[in-house]
Amino acid sequence: MKRFELERSATEKLIIEESEFKGHQLVSLRIYFLSDDEQWLPTKKGVTFKREQLDDVLAALTQIKSA
Repeated sequence: MKRFELERSATEKLIIEESEFKGHQLVSLRIYFLSDDEQWLPTKKGVTFKREQLDDVLAALTQIKSA
């Protein structure tokens, strides 16, 4: 499974990753934060969608980018 990390600040990053749940291929975008004990932990801020929706999500993001 692929995983990408985009730094937002010294204590926050956006993680984009593939996963599988109950036979469904998923894509997740989630904010992680650096805890006091130096571990990266997920926040409630994020979204998960089926991989089959990825083209629609990318099309929407492309339209937002070009607006």
